Parts: sequence; C-alpha cells; structure tokens
Amino acid sequence: MEDWLNFLQDYCNAVQQSWVDGRWERLQPLGAVPGAGAEQRELWLREQEQYRNRGAEITAVQGNVVPLYWLESNGRVQVEFAWHVRRTYRQHGAELVEETRRQQRMAVIRQGTGWALDWIGPCPDGETDAAVLKKPEAWMEMVGTGEGMQPTLTVHGAKGYQADQAVAYAERYWNSANPAYPHFTDDCTNFISQCLYAGGIPMLFSGEKGRGWWMRSGKSASWSYSWAVAHSLYLLLKSGGPPMRAVQKNSPEQLMPGDVICYDFDGDGRFQHTTIVVAKDANHLPLVNAHTTNSRMRYWNYRDSTAYTPNIRYAFFHIQGM
Repeated sequence: MEDWLNFLQDYCNAVQQSWVDGRWERLQPLGAVPGAGAEQRELWLREQEQYRNRGAEITAVQGNVVPLYWLESNGRVQVEFAWHVRRTYRQHGAELVEETRRQQRMAVIRQGTGWALDWIGPCPDGETDAAVLKKPEAWMEMVGTGEGMQPTLTVHGAKGYQADQAVAYAERYWNSANPAYPHFTDDCTNFISQCLYAGGIPMLFSGEKGRGWWMRSGKSASWSYSWAVAHSLYLLLKSGGPPMRAVQKNSPEQLMPGDVICYDFDGDGRFQHTTIVVAKDANHLPLVNAHTTNSRMRYWNYRDSTAYTPNIRYAFFHIQGM
C-alpha cells in the first residue's frame, strides 16, 4: 500500500474520533501549514452545534474510505475519495443511526519520511443542474392553470400514493443506483422521483421535456426536467397539480415519512436539492434520505452540508397523490 493511503486513513479516523469526543485538536499535527483543513473544521463545528441543539450525543462512528483516483507528482498527491460514515447517536433515550457517503478531495505533501495535509475540500452537495438542464424552459411551471396551458398527458400506473412504499424504496437504494434507471452525477432529484414513483405516483407523459413528469429508460433514455432537475420538481410540487397534488407546509414538524423537502442553498429563489422524509427523530423532526451525497436518516436541515449557507431556504411538501 502507498504510504499516503495510510495518511488518508489516519486523517479520516481522527475526524471520526473527534465527532465522538469533540477533540478537533488531534488533527492539528496532521496539517502541513496553519489553517490546513479549515473548511473541514468549519463543517465539523456546524455538525457539533447541530447535534447539541437537537439534544443528541454521538456515541460511535464507523467509517470506510475508498480512494477513487489520484495524481502523484514531485512529493505531492491529490486524491478524490469516497467516505462512507455511519454515526450512532442517542437522543432523549432513543438510539438512532445516520449514514452518509461523501466524496472529498485532498492534497497531501511529503514531509520528511511522512505526509502532511495541504488542503481538503468537498465535492459539492446538491445539484448543479448543468448535467441535465440545457434549456431555459426547464424553469417554467410544469403544470399551468390557465386555459390551453395543460399539456396532453398520459397517466401511467395511477394507484394512489403509498408513502410506506416510497420510504421502502428510499431505504433500499439510498447508497446504490437502481439499474432500471439512468444515473446522474447530480442524482438527488432523479432519486426522489424514483421514490415517488415507487410509492404509486403515476408518470405524466408528454412529448416535451418541459411538461409532465416522466422517465423513459433504455437505450434512448429521456426524461422530463421535473423528473431530474431540483428546481423543476420544486415548481411542479408548488403548483399543487398532478401527479403529486402536493400541499406546501409551513414547518418541518408537519411532514410525515414519504413527504419531500426542497433546498435553496443560496436563498436566491432557485432550488438545488431534494430529499425524502423517511422517519422522524425524538423531537418529531424529519430525517431524510438523499442521493448525490448519498445519505440515510440525515437530519433534515443540512447544516452539515458543504453547500449550506446562512441564506438557505426550504420548501416542505406533503404528497397526497392522485
């Protein structure tokens, strides 16, 4: 094994230990320069604050680190790696488990006979939209309310919404891709659409990507913007129209498993991420599953996300179905 891989593992182990005992200072000797890992520390502080505010205490952390690709040059290594973390915590007497699979980027430099951290940063959470969005009509309302606005649609598989089936799908595929569907680099909304469909929400087919809510798999795969783009799904949910007939709620406490949360990280009116509620914690607040940064039973507010900003806005939707 390359010795820098040992350093990568040691660094991640130290972060995991600090989640349990609150001692970030154990990471200071691993930095090549003062301030190395500052962004990671800022995220760590937000996570610690979030657990305290929830009345929760982390009791154990297990992690697995897998290097994906790297570049070695002149005593310096840049590596991108997947980091699967499972955190067990107690909250008001209940034991809960949260899991995430993050992709991180790190650069380390040779110091004497060992290695030291140069910098570490995230592969961003949420959707960039550019992977699936290339036309401005994706930002239009998916279902109009005026005369002549409704597209000609075919309802596929209408059978009502079974939230428990949507949650079961979210649990089954939170950290893997269903081979029946295309998989995107920014996969969060595609994943939520699959969950809703598994719960019985019917597809609404259209010949236009900017209308309906649909996915056609296979060699000539195609999909509506509302199926795969966070802001487009948000607009469809906000409309209250078919096929979800969503009802917007004022607070996360009002949501139930099977409901959906949309995230506008920058607060600029464009929503970039989508999650599905799979459970409630001891404070009756949502725990969510998601893709892109694959997450299971994650606390709903995403203060532990690298995409988080103080301007974040949320939209909460209860799914009624047809």
